[in-house]
Amino acid sequence: MKFFKSWLLFVLIAEVFSGGMVDLVFADKIVTPKMVLIPSGEYFMGTEEGKGRADEHPRHKVYLDAFYFDRFEVTGEDFEEYLSSNPKQHPTITGWWGRQVRPDMKNRPVFGLSWKRCNDYCEWKEKRLATEAEWERVAVGVEGRKYPWGNSPPGKERANFNRCCFIRKGLSTEKVGSYREGATPDGIYDLAGNIAEWVYDWYDKNYYKNSEYANPR
Repeated sequence: MKFFKSWLLFVLIAEVFSGGMVDLVFADKIVTPKMVLIPSGEYFMGTEEGKGRADEHPRHKVYLDAFYFDRFEVTGEDFEEYLSSNPKQHPTITGWWGRQVRPDMKNRPVFGLSWKRCNDYCEWKEKRLATEAEWERVAVGVEGRKYPWGNSPPGKERANFNRCCFIRKGLSTEKVGSYREGATPDGIYDLAGNIAEWVYDWYDKNYYKNSEYANPR
């Protein structure tokens, strides 16, 4: 069974060529310096009892094949390029002028998109959305960090939070990659704050109880 869950805009991944994968992409066409290789291996997915939310329990071991993950969220300029190449697609996106992104939103994460529209963009890029297990692996690492950057508490130097997306009040997203101190040790930005992200699989409140060990989705 497949699930998807809404987490913290969307990040694309490209799978590494390895046995057992059926949705492989041509990595030589799409892997760029803006992507990070996440090696294969195990990590603990979920949250310990007494912490987090009920749908994050139990904490359990998961194995993932290696994959590539974008360093940055998809920007308004990125999505504008997609629309230019797909004239039948029409945006209904906050902060846009018709089919063109506002100049001040070009380097900020695109938001207000349905899961399907995000998935269509990924397919156009010959990539796909990260699964929940892949997203969490990038965010917490094999060491089980509390936050993407480590275990230190959030602060204004690490993430854009408690002020995002209220454009009429003069509050909005920040440019992607603005928070160097909030990056993961692998150099992946904005996994906490700024905007919410879609992942590939369907949401199910019992997902962590029934999750497969290898490459769950």
